[in-house]
Amino acid sequence: MLLTACKNKKATEQNEKRPATTTTMQHIKPASQIHTDTLQFIYFEGNFDYWSCIFQNSSKDTISLVTDSMITHNFKNRLFEVKWFTDTLYQAGDNDSKFAANRMSHFKPIKGKPFVAPITEQQILQDIRNIPEVQTEEVVVNIAERPSDEKNYYLVQTGNHQADHFSRFLMFKVYTYPKYQINIYDAAVDTELSLEAWRKQNQQ
Repeated sequence: MLLTACKNKKATEQNEKRPATTTTMQHIKPASQIHTDTLQFIYFEGNFDYWSCIFQNSSKDTISLVTDSMITHNFKNRLFEVKWFTDTLYQAGDNDSKFAANRMSHFKPIKGKPFVAPITEQQILQDIRNIPEVQTEEVVVNIAERPSDEKNYYLVQTGNHQADHFSRFLMFKVYTYPKYQINIYDAAVDTELSLEAWRKQNQQ
């Protein structure tokens, strides 16, 4: 009986010294909140690690949303119903560092007047005609190329019609996003300059 009592006492002392076992409940991250907005489509950007669609909201603020689906240039300046959420993305080539970005999960075109009036082709042509270096009666201004899914600018040429060909004078790249800008384009070396920089260069 004494032997049994001693064993029970030792077992009790060992149990008192042993740390208590705790149960930790795993924290489950809640699903990201889905936001719904009406946005005006401006431009699709597919030149980086993640595709993105550029929109403007009713306050004329620029909104960039990561996407796995392409919106074609034909829908430029159309209104869309857009659903998006905050997602975690990874920076390629930077030890897979994480960053937060807004990802588009749903979109569909809807009817309505654009929040921001689009720049018309007539305005572009007239603005180029108004450039002092272009203002001569003989100069013809026309659009050589229009924006597409691969480029976000107009290519505009000036010149005059000869007997059997079109003699080109100046060429311009015209951007309507992120701001309206007219640049001088040199096709021979595939470079462009702002009008201000081009004029300074010609004065040297």
